[in-house]
Amino acid sequence: MNKKTNSIILNIFFVLFLILLPNFNSAKEILIYADSITYDEKENIIARGNAKIFQDNKLILSDLIIVNRINEQITLPTKFIFKDDNENYFEGENGFFQKDLDFAEFDNPKIRLKDGSRLIGKKLKRNGEIDIISKGVYTPCKSRIKIGKFICPTWQLEGEKILHDNSNLFLYQKHSKMRVLNTPVFYVPYIVTPSPLRKDRKSGFLTPSIALNFFDTKTSQSTSFPYYFNIDVDKELLFTPVINYGGGVDASQRFIFDYNQILSGGNLKTDLTFDSNFENKNNNKWLTDASLITSFNKNLNQNYRISVDSALQTSKNYIQITKPNDELSYTNSLSTNLNIEGFNLRKIDDQLKISLNFYQTNQENEDNKIIPTVFPKIKYFNGYQNIFGGISNSTYEFYNIFREKSSNVHAKKQQKISHKYNFTKEVVDFNSKIVLSTEIYNQAFNTEKKLIDTSNYKTGTYYRIFPILGVNIETPFRMKNYETKLTFKPRLNAVITPGTSNSNRLSNEDSTNNDFSENNIYRLNRFSGNDKMDNSKRITYGLSAYTGNFKANLSQLYEFTNNSNFHKEQGNNDKLSDLLGSVEYFDKNEISYNFRYDFNNAYMKKQNVNLKTSNSYGDINLSYLDENTKSNNIMTKDTETINYSFMSKKFSKFSKIKFSGLYDLKEEINKEYSVGYSYFDECFGIDINFNRKSYKEDSLKPQDILTLMFSFRNIGSYKSTNLAVSENDKQDIEWENINIDDSKFEDNK
Repeated sequence: MNKKTNSIILNIFFVLFLILLPNFNSAKEILIYADSITYDEKENIIARGNAKIFQDNKLILSDLIIVNRINEQITLPTKFIFKDDNENYFEGENGFFQKDLDFAEFDNPKIRLKDGSRLIGKKLKRNGEIDIISKGVYTPCKSRIKIGKFICPTWQLEGEKILHDNSNLFLYQKHSKMRVLNTPVFYVPYIVTPSPLRKDRKSGFLTPSIALNFFDTKTSQSTSFPYYFNIDVDKELLFTPVINYGGGVDASQRFIFDYNQILSGGNLKTDLTFDSNFENKNNNKWLTDASLITSFNKNLNQNYRISVDSALQTSKNYIQITKPNDELSYTNSLSTNLNIEGFNLRKIDDQLKISLNFYQTNQENEDNKIIPTVFPKIKYFNGYQNIFGGISNSTYEFYNIFREKSSNVHAKKQQKISHKYNFTKEVVDFNSKIVLSTEIYNQAFNTEKKLIDTSNYKTGTYYRIFPILGVNIETPFRMKNYETKLTFKPRLNAVITPGTSNSNRLSNEDSTNNDFSENNIYRLNRFSGNDKMDNSKRITYGLSAYTGNFKANLSQLYEFTNNSNFHKEQGNNDKLSDLLGSVEYFDKNEISYNFRYDFNNAYMKKQNVNLKTSNSYGDINLSYLDENTKSNNIMTKDTETINYSFMSKKFSKFSKIKFSGLYDLKEEINKEYSVGYSYFDECFGIDINFNRKSYKEDSLKPQDILTLMFSFRNIGSYKSTNLAVSENDKQDIEWENINIDDSKFEDNK
């Protein structure tokens, strides 16, 4: 039969098909292709050989398809492939479809979802958007692992019944069992997980978790049943009740509420945690401890923005205990901060900031009475103005700070009103850039109970005007016929101030975290704030050299002022300061060296070498630090350490190793080191980390932390607490349920 004859027969078939099957046409048009199409005695259409049925975006492929016009049913006695309109593929055999292909039953289903996840089972029933698989197995894993005679995915969920809701995109599993490397690891009677095709949020239970807590010979358990509330398109709440029981301890409960809301121009996040014991409800002690952490920020309009950050707790260290991974657990104090920021109020570049700050310590041996309350702090920057060929600006500042009692550094109360005027003019002449600058401070302080010595308190009002004048000259040049294009830039800076020393009657509230370094050596006021003023008359000189991937600096200064506050506080005991220097080279690798050399006592006070390099094995970071301090030729500080870290490239396709540490060369002890291994394929991940902290003192034993995390795509991660404990240590060991984060598997799909 030639091609022309085939074409004629095919056209005749389509005409007959449209005439003889009115019932099928009355719903959705279906098209049939096959090598051979015939009728049986019951007028059923029998398509044999490469048979295909099309309906919209749906497709059925099989060697044998039987269409029953009376029952409006498509019978598939042999193996077939079905593609739905969502690009999901089904394989099966010995089944049937109704005419619209939305209702079906068949044996031995094998389903490959659009994202690559797979479902297999003994039997499938399809009812519209619902697929029910009997004796089903679900896995997102594409890879296979051979274990003995078995070839299996890395992990899979087996269920007596698995219901896949293609509309709401959820997987419902009855009598579910998880296997990892073909080994059963847990069983739950009923579990609901998001479909791997799900992109939208929906309310429902998340994966429960069970923890075992070991206390010497006693074992207690805790169980959590997290429930997710999809309140609205912009609101969500995760409620996690945790029930503790067993081990000879009283039953207790912990309730965790995590609320998130997207606002117009901002967001709101609230975390409420409280512990209870309902057995004590009759004596009003059912509520034991609680904490509330709130973060709120919002654009009020095009000019103003408000933010509120708050952390409250009923007892000391409660947040550290309940949220050990929260950043608040490692800071010196909890705080409640209210900030209002304004932009473009009177000019395009002016700024306003109003802050209210309340603090509370959460560390041991800290006195809450000396922690400050800032109520309020206001700062306004009026923007830049062109005047006399230069640029000027003003900064206005007010604060009111108080605490319950004084300390050796801070007053009980202090208010400050400050105005800072800045003027800068740049002139380019004589092959040099000459910058003239001045800062003028007008300040008024009202201070109450500032401790001067052991028992002498001072209270008073103080006013000061403090001008600082400076001139900076830079003259870059390049050697002729120098092939590397190395540029040299000598620099000279002169600063004049009144020379008045800072008064010990004023509380230093904002001039903290000061350091003598290349970052501030050329500033007019080298203090970080302006409660303290830099009263130095000095000349600073330096030389820098640079190319496209090389940079070097040397700088030093000479003090004319005998009582220079900043100079003395930063360890410069003579008028000629320490010499500061740095060298950097950056190409494929990065190496830097910086130092501080004491010219007067002829010794290296500080030096630091950093190396970052990458090769075919991984990324390497090395840092060497050497710090020394002398007093009357006696070494009072002697520190020498090496920090090191290595992160490997992927090997064996999915694996990485890493290690890092701190080695003390003086004490000859590895004070801290960590070793880790991670494996992440397209569906399964494991992360093992060991960390040890060692101490020179024999009385202090090393602190070991071993954590293990398993990650399952579309399910979530489970991370252990410290597993490296001795038999005598009282240490809870539990598994923490981590939120679903499939980005870890993205590179391995």
